[in-house]
Amino acid sequence: MNPIVKIAAGLIVLTEDEIVDYNRQGPVNKVFTIVLIGVIAVAAFLRLSNPGNEEVGFWLFLIFPVGVLLASTVFGVVSKRAIDYVPGEWKETKVWMSYSDYERTVEDYEDAYGHLYGNPEGFTIFFCLLPFAFALGALSAYFLTLSVPLFDPQIDSLLLLIILYAIVGVAGFVNGFRIPAIDAEEFFKAPVKGNVYDFASELQGVKGYRAGLNVKFGVRSGVQTILDAEIKTYLEGLPDTISVGVQVSHSGFAYPYLVGTVYKGTHVSKGKERYDIGTRYPALVETSMDGEVSVFVTRFDIPKRTSGVPSISNRDFRRLALLLADQLNENYNASK
Repeated sequence: MNPIVKIAAGLIVLTEDEIVDYNRQGPVNKVFTIVLIGVIAVAAFLRLSNPGNEEVGFWLFLIFPVGVLLASTVFGVVSKRAIDYVPGEWKETKVWMSYSDYERTVEDYEDAYGHLYGNPEGFTIFFCLLPFAFALGALSAYFLTLSVPLFDPQIDSLLLLIILYAIVGVAGFVNGFRIPAIDAEEFFKAPVKGNVYDFASELQGVKGYRAGLNVKFGVRSGVQTILDAEIKTYLEGLPDTISVGVQVSHSGFAYPYLVGTVYKGTHVSKGKERYDIGTRYPALVETSMDGEVSVFVTRFDIPKRTSGVPSISNRDFRRLALLLADQLNENYNASK
């Protein structure tokens, strides 16, 4: 089977030995494990050496866990950055894919390579973990004040310290590992996502549209990956000189509109015209010329002042797309 067909079918083969080098990561992970065990041992020693000392307990259960979280996060980042990409030449192939096929491919792609690219949300999670570490330490300290111990006061104290530091350390390391990406921009790119993708994917169900993505795959040493993906929309039965672009502006809400172009089509005058197409807001088609290209910007005419936050449904967006298709077909047919 052709390797690109394998990707489209969701059969990503993983043999990363010659592409990604994990040799430097191993020592970092070992050092982290040793350090975490050492911190737990020191904490246990301090607790045993100072039984009943509230000040020591305060530091061990409330302050030190936050420090463990910070240190483990740094170790996680360093561990990720210790993964090295081995440069080499990729055999590139472009494939036209529907949105449904692309999404299935992305699922396999993220399962295979998701651990290699960065997740900026990790910074937000880190600031959520800070109060979590403090609260978990406070809960552990409170448990020790209960009159009925689980085993023995000293044993309970040691068990809680071990569990507390292990949870906080592992959570910080895992989150820190997720934050950065490895230094290999040509190896992979995060899959296309966002409002433009979401609205453009709605066009695949609109009559007369051929909506999908031009996906560039790379194959090397048995490893297959997505190098790039470009959203593309055309009209069935019309040449590729006629295209449709989806754009989304943000003014407190997602405001999608369509830009249709006809290369060497019929000349159009600059102007705008409203249409009632059975949608929440009337449609507006703005026409202009850009050299030899006829341009049709199709959007909803939303009043500047509304009683609530405007929203455009997928159904209305598809109707807007049908209006643009009629405009482009009419222009193209008039030029023949």
